[in-house]
Amino acid sequence: MKKSLFILFVLLSAASFARADRGFIVTGQLTNFKDSILYMNYGSFAGSRTDTVKVINGQFVFKGSVSEPVPAMIFTPTFRVKIDLYVDNTTINITGNADSMSSVKVMGNAAVDEFEAFNQAVQANRQATIALFNEAYNKKIAGDTAAAAKIQAQADKQYAYEHEIRLNFIKTHPASYISARELLQMTNNESLAESRKLYAALDSKVQQSAQGREVADRIALLSKIETGRQALPFTQSSVDGKTVTLADFRGKYVLLEFWASWCGPCRAENPNLRKQYQLYKDKGLEIVGVSLDHDKGAWVKAIEKDQLPWVHVSDLQGWKNAVSTSYGIMGVPANFLIDPQGKIVAQNLRGEALNKKLEEILH
Repeated sequence: MKKSLFILFVLLSAASFARADRGFIVTGQLTNFKDSILYMNYGSFAGSRTDTVKVINGQFVFKGSVSEPVPAMIFTPTFRVKIDLYVDNTTINITGNADSMSSVKVMGNAAVDEFEAFNQAVQANRQATIALFNEAYNKKIAGDTAAAAKIQAQADKQYAYEHEIRLNFIKTHPASYISARELLQMTNNESLAESRKLYAALDSKVQQSAQGREVADRIALLSKIETGRQALPFTQSSVDGKTVTLADFRGKYVLLEFWASWCGPCRAENPNLRKQYQLYKDKGLEIVGVSLDHDKGAWVKAIEKDQLPWVHVSDLQGWKNAVSTSYGIMGVPANFLIDPQGKIVAQNLRGEALNKKLEEILH
């Protein structure tokens, strides 16, 4: 009996190893697909790869291998088709209509199906939000401003509910790799205390995974730049090649502004930054713009076009900019307000929130 159980154990272990060794196969059939190629990007935030395949009559196959279930995105060059999924070493089937992303279904093993159900809930909430925004807009155009305001409030509430969907998933699925991914995306300076608690509640297997370690690393990094701590020193080159350090501005309030020429929201905020700089530059305010550009020409052109008279620095390494990396920047625009003693006093102030803070400390 014991010998039979041992043989069964060996066979099951061998089968499990064979599945992992075989990797994944993603097969798809999309009707009304008009492009000839598809891309699939997959992996952790710190280390992903992108594969390319040809599509014939809407059919495609991706093959590869992963060390753990990881997030992935399948997309066309124009993003007309964009499919979010999780990839594990198993067979994954995708079906649907290229003209309607809501019709696309992804089926695989437990991890794949778990993300599909989660993603469907997120997408359903987004569709409900869009419908409310459209209804509010139509009411406003028709002149019914009272009804438009009421529906707009509902739309805003529906939009905010997506955060609750994601947060609830993390809390109720501590053994899911998806929870690590969601927690990584959710972890920022404002949510740091909560993120520490959520990470501590994750299953040890998830904590020790590549995605779990990314969460731990991000929490550790952001802990170094919490409001109230000393700002991290840096050295970087200005547009004209001069060396600029944070210490150069000791004795002034410094708005460390992370942006890029290709960032629409960054460019939209520039007129307000220019106005605030003119108001307070003689009262102790300096702005230091850190660009996440690769192209120096595009960077310089944006500075000139937007008429930004403050200090600008960059190493032209894009998202790998040394300053943005040390400050944990995962999206732009972003900023840190630093006091004359070099301490961080506020973060991510935009628009009226920035204006009020500057008036409070410099008026």
